[in-house]
Amino acid sequence: MTHSRNRRGAALEALALAAVFLLSWALFYQLTLRPASDISIHATWAAEGSFADPVTFVRHGAHPMWHALVALVLRLGVPLAHAAALVTAACKAAEVWLIRRLMGRALPDRSPAAVTGLSLCVATVSSLLTPYNPMVYLGVGTPNTWHSPTQLIAMVWMLICVPYTARCYDRFEAALPDPRANIPWREGALLGALLLLSLTAKPTFMQAFLPAACLFFLAAWVRHPRNSRFFLRVIACVLPAVAFMIVQYMYYFGIIVPSQGDMVLEISLDKLGRVLLSTLLIQAFPLYVLVFFRKDGKRDTLFNLSLIMDAAGVIEYLLLGENGRRAADGNFGWGMMGAALMLWVVTAARFFASGRGAREADGRVSARRVGGLTLLGWHLLSGVYYVVYLFVTDGVL
Repeated sequence: MTHSRNRRGAALEALALAAVFLLSWALFYQLTLRPASDISIHATWAAEGSFADPVTFVRHGAHPMWHALVALVLRLGVPLAHAAALVTAACKAAEVWLIRRLMGRALPDRSPAAVTGLSLCVATVSSLLTPYNPMVYLGVGTPNTWHSPTQLIAMVWMLICVPYTARCYDRFEAALPDPRANIPWREGALLGALLLLSLTAKPTFMQAFLPAACLFFLAAWVRHPRNSRFFLRVIACVLPAVAFMIVQYMYYFGIIVPSQGDMVLEISLDKLGRVLLSTLLIQAFPLYVLVFFRKDGKRDTLFNLSLIMDAAGVIEYLLLGENGRRAADGNFGWGMMGAALMLWVVTAARFFASGRGAREADGRVSARRVGGLTLLGWHLLSGVYYVVYLFVTDGVL
């Protein structure tokens, strides 16, 4: 019976991933045909890259992974628009698959169909659609940025790196109070390599994760001073990624190559209001869960890391900005949007782990659960609207 259920669950998951891939490909292909769209611009840059001269892949930016993958597909004779759409659709499908894996671990007692459905919801939700943001994304942001190929591929790496970091720490903590507890060199090297690869996709994930991880591990180091070897080895393993990220930002902000703008400290009451409103619209459901379900379930390492990363992303967006030609680009918002998706994953898992639908674990209908489902439905409908908007409009984001 269990074997049959697992087979049905695997078949449903495969069908869902195929549907996501096909829908994504259709959307991304259409966006690529719009010359001023983000994916069209990046596709043009990818077509300029040459594997005989790898420097060409960093001519327009120091995050060449998506461009190199598109160029690789181009070498197979696939037309540019199709190549860009195929690579980006594969990224979206990989994102859904990774969310499905995380949800499956967090909700082991739920049916595969329910877990797959929840994963699709989390991969679709957007900021709440209101009169303030009639186009959902513009002026606010969203945890699922369908129109941005480089952000999509960065999210794939985020969904790999954050859980792996949490797992490495959990293994260390399980060995305590042994003062010799440490991370094996192979695991540390793999962590460093994953973080380095994520930077070649786009540094927006690390933009929020690096300060969050530093705070998390520093607090752990204070609690476990006898295990300094563990923390020093982690630092040694991730140091190449940190150094590469510094070089990337030197590239982006005019130290290595001429820049279109500089990083500036940008604080004002007006910006504070905008950032708080954006955070509320993007994360209404996760914030609701954090308030009303704070005592439901333990706060494990992945939950804590995701929460700290989200806070770091919001604070960075609040404090940092750009001037010059890039002043209106809002690039420091990408870290906040990416961290929001990670927070969506862990809070959605917490919400459904503590009950079923509108009912608590003991069967009672709960007002707090009805409120959470209402917010989740609003986010989901807004996400569907966002996708439809991208399909039917001739505009670009």
